[in-house]
Amino acid sequence: MPRMCDLGEKLVVEIFKRVPITSLKAVRSTCKTWEAITKSWVVLGKKAADEFLLGFVKMNNKVYSLRYHQGDVSVQQVDLLNQLEISAVYHCDGLVLCVAKDLLKLVVWNPYLCQSRWIGPRGESFEASDIYAIGYSEDKNKKRDHKILRLVDDNCVAGPVLNVFRCEIYEMSSSDSSWRVLEEAKPKWEIDVHQRGASVNGNTYFFAHDRVDDIEPDADGSIPVDGVEDFLLCFDFTKERFGPRLPLPFHSFNEDCVTLSSFLRGDGDDEQLAALFGGCESSFFEIWLTLTLVEPDHVSWTKFLLVETGGPIFTSLHFQLSTYFGGSFFVDEENKVAVVFELDSYISISAPPPSQHTAFVFGQAGYIQSVNLGQALKLQHLSRYSGKHCQALLPPLVCSSSFRPTLVQVS
Repeated sequence: MPRMCDLGEKLVVEIFKRVPITSLKAVRSTCKTWEAITKSWVVLGKKAADEFLLGFVKMNNKVYSLRYHQGDVSVQQVDLLNQLEISAVYHCDGLVLCVAKDLLKLVVWNPYLCQSRWIGPRGESFEASDIYAIGYSEDKNKKRDHKILRLVDDNCVAGPVLNVFRCEIYEMSSSDSSWRVLEEAKPKWEIDVHQRGASVNGNTYFFAHDRVDDIEPDADGSIPVDGVEDFLLCFDFTKERFGPRLPLPFHSFNEDCVTLSSFLRGDGDDEQLAALFGGCESSFFEIWLTLTLVEPDHVSWTKFLLVETGGPIFTSLHFQLSTYFGGSFFVDEENKVAVVFELDSYISISAPPPSQHTAFVFGQAGYIQSVNLGQALKLQHLSRYSGKHCQALLPPLVCSSSFRPTLVQVS
């Protein structure tokens, strides 16, 4: 098993800033980093109120830890996962779920305990169009059972439609280490394959819309513009099913950018949902926060941020929301700040410089600053829509929920 210090000193320090001091005795390590952390715990505890480790971000098919402090964003590659190319990363309750680019395995990682578990598919491999989430069920004694959701829906990809819709569950506590197929009828909704859910209190929320082939077309055979309803869906990991449709504070169309995030309100025990909406033909984007979120059947919203992107400052910034794979973000509600992760955009330049992974920081008065996170590499990947290999620059994807260490055993 890797030692705690194999993660890198900065990441270890950040993790232990967020560990209750009563939990430190549960872990044993002989590395110097551990000794330094435990000896200076009081100092780190004072700093912890001012510093915020958000979690993890995927860039260039690698996983990075991410720290946010008063508008500044910094990243550090996770050495422990260097040998693995990652296509997606998710987080819930201190556990990180990584999807391997080769589609042969998933990896669940506990950064606090330096433990990982490799999980294979039911068949030969996973699919590029699979949708994943990690969450937990909770019994009356508050004991948590962590689970992974795999959603398979061939209606969302190119090629012949075989009417395959399937939900699979993997239980981390299960002794047989296998996937269970849930008995779910094909619904009248669909979740686009580029959508990443947001974990809130152990359940996962997805942006979804009417299943297009169930909508009555116009006389000319086209789908009516306003005929596709969009909404939120919550997957309840305790009941192991999707809940009712929940309203959104906006209406979007096919090429608009809609992404979800989660955040901690107040003293850190109240987890809530955030939604970013940017119209493909509009010169603004907005972020909404939930005021109330009664799982899984009630939600109310308030507008947090409206950013006009049509001015000259945004032309010089090269900021543009990517419709399908960009726009991941997090919010700092207390300081009224949002950080959006994108590639810089040089559309109007004939010979652009190399694209950069960038964190754009916005406040209620507009743009604050941008932080260069490193060069974006044009890498080969398997398209989630066409199923074909292609080369592309993909924007950074951040795990939205705040990292809180856990003692959950995964190995």
